[in-house]
Amino acid sequence: MKNSIYLLMMFLGLALTSCEPMEDLHDEVDDRIEGTPVIGVEEYTLTADDYETWDLQNNYFASLEDAGDSIPKFLSENFPLWGEGSLAQITFDLNAPNTPEDYTVQEEGYEAVGLDRNYFTSTTEIKDFLEMQFPQARLNDYVRLTYRTVAVEVSYELDDDDFDLIEKELEAVYPDPASSAGRYGNFDRREDRDAYWSNEMILEALNVVMQKNFPGIEGQTYEVSYEIYNGNPGVESMKLRYNGTSYVPFGATAYDMSNADFDFVGAELADEYPGPAANAAQYHSFDIRSTSSNYWSEEMILEAINILLMERYPNASEGAQFNVSHRRYNGEGVNSVVLSVVLTDGEYVINEEETISTVMDTEVFAFGDNMWHVPLTLPSGIYQGEFGQRFGNFGNEADAGFYIGRWLEPRFPYAQDGDFISVEYKLFVGSVVTRYASFVYNEEEREWDFIPTVIPYTLQFGYEDTGWVVDNTIVYVLTDSDYEYIESQLIDEYPGPADSAGYYKNFDRRPGNANQWTDEMIVEAMSALLNGKVAPNAEEGQKYLMTFDVYIGRAAVEQIHLIKTDGEWVPVK
Repeated sequence: MKNSIYLLMMFLGLALTSCEPMEDLHDEVDDRIEGTPVIGVEEYTLTADDYETWDLQNNYFASLEDAGDSIPKFLSENFPLWGEGSLAQITFDLNAPNTPEDYTVQEEGYEAVGLDRNYFTSTTEIKDFLEMQFPQARLNDYVRLTYRTVAVEVSYELDDDDFDLIEKELEAVYPDPASSAGRYGNFDRREDRDAYWSNEMILEALNVVMQKNFPGIEGQTYEVSYEIYNGNPGVESMKLRYNGTSYVPFGATAYDMSNADFDFVGAELADEYPGPAANAAQYHSFDIRSTSSNYWSEEMILEAINILLMERYPNASEGAQFNVSHRRYNGEGVNSVVLSVVLTDGEYVINEEETISTVMDTEVFAFGDNMWHVPLTLPSGIYQGEFGQRFGNFGNEADAGFYIGRWLEPRFPYAQDGDFISVEYKLFVGSVVTRYASFVYNEEEREWDFIPTVIPYTLQFGYEDTGWVVDNTIVYVLTDSDYEYIESQLIDEYPGPADSAGYYKNFDRRPGNANQWTDEMIVEAMSALLNGKVAPNAEEGQKYLMTFDVYIGRAAVEQIHLIKTDGEWVPVK
C-alpha cells in the first residue's frame, strides 16, 4: 500500500512540474519497483506444461520430498518479484499410496473395549477396538495394528538333519548320547545305557534345533515330536514356548492313568487308606461316594496323583503341568475325569489358571463401507500367470488397478453397490514393495472401481531470506468474536485498548492515541488468541499469518507472521 501511494505521488508531481525529464522519472520509478518486493499470498495449480519442465511423464510427483525440492525453483522463475513474507499455495498431483498408520494397542486398550484380559481372541474384537480408537475413519484409511493375541501352536517333527545337528553341537557335552542320536536318528530312553537321554537333555537338544529353524517369537508355542528308542521304536513329544531367550516347557502334559498306575497307588497308600487303596487297586478307579467306606475325597485323589507323578517324572521341573485323566465311580457308573495339576514348591497342586500363551502380532486393516476390513492377499504366481506380468509384481499402479479389478469380478458375484475390498499387492518402484489397492463396487457398471492414489495435493511455500521453502504457515483472519475474546483476556492489563478492540472489532494503531495498540501489544493479543482459542494444541514450529483490521485514521488491514518457539508465539524473523 505504501509503495502504491509513493508511486502515485510521483506521477502527480510530474503533472505539476516539467523541470525533470520524463526519462529520468521512468528510471527512478523502475528502480523503486525493482527494489521493492511484492508481499502476498498466491494460489496456483500446476499444469501439464509445468510437469513437462521437470520431465515428469506421469504428470505427478512421486513424493512430497520431490515436490518440495522442485517447486521452489519454479516459484523463483515464475514469481521473481515476490519477497520476504510471501506465501504460495501450490496444488499438484501427488502419488500418495495407501500407507497404513502404525498403532500399537496398549494395556488400557483391551480394557476400553470391555475385555478382562490383555489380548484379542478374534477378528471381531480387533474390529471393535479399531472402531473405538478411530471413530473418524474415512474411506480408504489404513491402519497397521500391532496387538497381543493367542499363540497358534506350531507342530514340528525332528528329521535326520536335526539329529545330525544335535550330534555336532552336543557331542562335546554328551559324547555317547549325541553320537547315538546322530547315528540312529532318535533319542535313546533306556536309563541303563550310556546313550541315555533324560528329559533335561532332550530339552537342551530341542533348543539347538529350534534356535536354528525358527525366528524366536516371544510367546509362540510349539508341539515338537521326535523318535525315541526304549527297547522298541517310539515317538514322544514336548510342548515348548519361546520366552524371549530360549525354548522352555509349556502347557500341560496329558497323562492317562493305567491299570498299573491304580495298582501302584493302591500299594503305596495301603497303610494310610486300607479300604480305599485296596478298592482302587481292585477296580482301577476311585470311589467318590461320600457314604462308602472306600471313599476317595478330592484331597486323597490329589495325594495319589502326587505319588504317581513323583514316581513317573522324578526330574520334573518347577512349574511342570499335567492333565491327569483318571476313572471315578459315583455309584451309577465309572466316568473319566481330568485333573489339571502344576508342580509348585515341590508338590502338585490343582492348576486353576488358564494355560494360554500370547504373542504380539501385526496386521493391516483398511476402512471402507463403514467398517474395517482385512486386505485380501493375491495368490502366488498370479502376476506372471493370470496377469501376464514379466515378474512377480506390477510395474505401475494403473496396471494393478486394472488387473486386480478384473480378478475381483468373478470372485464376488453377489457384490452390492458400495461394497469395499482392499487387496495387498507387490509393486516395483526401484525395488519391490508392498502396496494396498482399494476398490468400491459399482453396481450400475457391474465392476469394481479402483480408487487411485494419485491425488490433488496442496503444499504451501514461504519466502524466507533469499528463497522459497516448504512452509507450514496457516493463514488466519480474525473474526468479530476474536476481538471480543482478546478484550476479555487483556481488559485488566490494557483497559482502553482492549475495550476499543472489542467494541470496534479492530486495533487502534494511531501513535499517541489513548487506545493505541503497539507492536508488542499486538503480539501479546495474538498469543492470547492462539493459545486460548485458535490453536491451543499447536506443535512447536507451527506458523500462523494473522490478518486483522486496524484503524490508522481510516480502516486498514495488517498482518503479523508468528511462529511457536519454546512454547511461545514470537514474530517470524
